[in-house]
Amino acid sequence: MDLREFWELVADPAVEKITHAGQQDLEPVIRHLNRPGQNVFDTQISAGFVGMAYPVSLSKLVREVVGARLGKGLTFSHWDQRPLSGQQLKYAANDVRYLPAIRVELGRRLVELGHGAFAAEECAAQCDVGLYRFDPETAYLKVRGAGGLHPQALAVLKQLVLWRNEAAKQHDVPPRAFLKDEILIDMSREPIKSVEKLARVRGLPRPVEHAHGAEIVEATKRGLATPVAEQPQSRNIEETPTDKHRADALWAVTQCLCIGQKLDPDLVCSRQEIGRLYRQLQAGETPNGLRMLTGWRHKAVTSTLLELMEGKVGVSLGWRDGGLEARRN
Repeated sequence: MDLREFWELVADPAVEKITHAGQQDLEPVIRHLNRPGQNVFDTQISAGFVGMAYPVSLSKLVREVVGARLGKGLTFSHWDQRPLSGQQLKYAANDVRYLPAIRVELGRRLVELGHGAFAAEECAAQCDVGLYRFDPETAYLKVRGAGGLHPQALAVLKQLVLWRNEAAKQHDVPPRAFLKDEILIDMSREPIKSVEKLARVRGLPRPVEHAHGAEIVEATKRGLATPVAEQPQSRNIEETPTDKHRADALWAVTQCLCIGQKLDPDLVCSRQEIGRLYRQLQAGETPNGLRMLTGWRHKAVTSTLLELMEGKVGVSLGWRDGGLEARRN
């Protein structure tokens, strides 16, 4: 089946696309058209700008916004078999059935809070071509959880990411759909040195284990054999007790600034980023290399945080209508 017309729609800036956690759905557009998707409204992202947790599952979002319940019985169904059953078709339809209604309600709340431009900027960032270009030297850095690994584990992760990319190509699926990031992190933190030990890896699909077990072990061994001088440097710097206490305080303030504006902190930054910001400032450096220093994140949160640390402003907290409020003063 030729899906080019469908991908053309996804890339058309005149047509709004509504997705939920849609980054994985946008990758094929670049692969097939060499152009990014455009004009995307992601309900998972947008929910994080209106006082909801990020990331939120589709079923929980549907339940809260629409009041409907989505079934989970076919999550692990054989979706690659054809024809799909009537039950499968109904299940698939329910995955998108409520998105237009959710988009309308989230859009209303975004306007009410003045966060429409923030959410639009973050949704547009999901269409950045750079997110989907595979660079063998840096791809492992995009794996969620990589920042907490030590150098040898990062070397293993780098090799596993290279293997996953090639294996996913063989199966014609996106890498993360083939094998989740958290599984790679687990296998990097506790390296698998024999095929027999793959059975203990939580969440590893049995078909992947059986078809690619030997390849996983070989990739792991290549990572373990990486000379110390060539191992990636860990970003997980051990903090002194004093620095940890102060960075924790800064993280608590950041969370209050976010939640007080109905922004989920995980959309803005991480505790690790706050630690890096604190160390840069303590060393007298100009803060750099952090996503919280640019765009909507800087405008909404970081500018106030930096002024607070410089003693230029204070922050007051209050509780109104069942929620936290944070104000500059």
